[in-house]
This record gives sequence, C-alpha cells and structure tokens, in this order.
Amino acid sequence: MLRNSFVKIEKTRWYSTSHQILRDWESKTKTSCIQQTYDDITWSPMNLLGNTLGDNEIKNDTISKKGTIVPLCWHHVYFPPRTLEKNLAPDGYESEFFPPEPFSQRMWVGAKMDWNPKNPLRVGDEAHMTTALDHAELREGRMGESAMVWINKDISNQHGWSMREQRCLVYHPKQATTSATRGIKVRKEPDFQRQITPSSILLFRYSALTFNSHMIHFDHEYATKIEKHPACLVHGPLSGTLLIDLLRKQIPQAFIDSFEYKCLTPLYVNQPMTLMGKKSANGYELWIKDHLGNLAVKGSANVST
Repeated sequence: MLRNSFVKIEKTRWYSTSHQILRDWESKTKTSCIQQTYDDITWSPMNLLGNTLGDNEIKNDTISKKGTIVPLCWHHVYFPPRTLEKNLAPDGYESEFFPPEPFSQRMWVGAKMDWNPKNPLRVGDEAHMTTALDHAELREGRMGESAMVWINKDISNQHGWSMREQRCLVYHPKQATTSATRGIKVRKEPDFQRQITPSSILLFRYSALTFNSHMIHFDHEYATKIEKHPACLVHGPLSGTLLIDLLRKQIPQAFIDSFEYKCLTPLYVNQPMTLMGKKSANGYELWIKDHLGNLAVKGSANVST
C-alpha cells in the first residue's frame, strides 16, 4: 500500500515537472521560432512524384504547363527543409520544433489540410510558407507520458493564401522497445479501394523528393536496432497523399475542401496495404488496412461540387 502511494506521488511529481518543461518550451517556441520559407512551384518535382506514385496523369517526361494545378497533398515536394546535417536531430529529422528532454523519440501522428478553392497552388507560382507552433500537450498513452506537438504550415502564392497543413507529431521518452498495440480489425466495406505494396524504392524516392532524412524510412539498421521496429516505416505524409489520390480519381469533378487523417499503427516496407474509401454524410471516409487486416490509418474528407 505504501509502495503504491510512493509510486503515485513520484509519478505525479514527474508529470508536473514534464508538464512545466513542455509549457516553457511551448511559450518560448511560439515567439522565437516562426519560419518563413520560399519556393518556386516548378513542374519537375511534381513530375518526379507522379513517377514515384505511379500516377497515370503525370508520368515519364510529362512537362506540366504553367498554370497546371498541383494535386492535393503534393505540396510536400516543395519547401524542403534546408537544414545542415550537423544541425539535424539524432533521428535525422529537422530539430526546429523538437521539444526538450525527456521527449526524444518522434513519430508522425497525422495532419489536417484545408485548401482555398479559389486559389490552388499552380505551376509557375512564387510561393512562401509560414511555419509556426500551434500548441503542445502532455498526454499519457501506451508508451508513457508523451509530448503532442501541432505545427501550422500556411502556404500562399502571389494571389494570397492557398492552403494550411496542420501536422501533429508525438515525441516519446526514449524507449528500449517499440510496444505492440492490439489491432482494430477493419469491418467496413469500402465503395472503392486499391492495394499496393510499398517497396524500398518507393520509400527512398519519397524521402528524396521531400528531403526527409528521418532514418526510420530508409535506414534498416536504425529502424530495427535503435527504434526496434521490424522494418522501415512508410511515411505518414505518404499515407495521406495516397488516400487523397485514391479519392481524387473517384471524384475528378469535385473539389476536396479539407482532409484530416490519423496514423494508428505503423505501416512497413514490403507489406501489402489496402487503401479504401466510402461515401459518408459529409463527404468521404478514407482508411488504410494493413497486411493483417487491421486499421492502420483513418481519415475523412469534405467535398464540394
């Protein structure tokens, strides 16, 4: 009884300390870390992503003309992080919005995107992106107390605001092992679907195009020995892009106003996954089923005609 009380007191004290550490970091980062980055929206990165995804609209040496709309979620190939290797975090990712110790192991949780139907990004645009911390929270989950961090990325062109991506990342205390989760079996029947098997080449090309040097996506030894995964992981943004591409091809005449998704369990290289979609009352439900039949990613999109 006394031992349990002592453990509870120590845990409460640890939580209070971690909470204060995160609050101090949040307050400082909101005022001192607002990034302005610039990029020209050219056809070449878009073409290379089309080849990477096996897109049937943009492939091989297709040159998109000036004014061509950038497909939704393909903005990831623009505004690459321009961080020197020596300034990267130990996992290879940029460190500008990395909270302090004890939060050291990063994972992608998901993102929400909103698009301006009157001002989509187009080839030929001169664009800029403002990146800022939205907020951070301390939460307790299967890997203990973790820092949840939300980052806003607002992209504008010469005509004004075009889109916002709010991404969510989680930072765990360093773990000896990656704890397994009980999978949620997919029971819903989709209206449309597509199965793919993400290869190491797909993951490498996507990492290269987005200049994403997070080692869990391409370094097998790091992914398996340091972060204790069974293999390299599929990128969270790639999962979102694949789901939106699936929907775009189903409703080519409609406009997708917003899209939100959450990664529930990791997807791994060389393991089949099924992209699925179903019409809902407000738009579409979208999800990914892993090779075991478990729900790996879930999302929803609002659509206007």
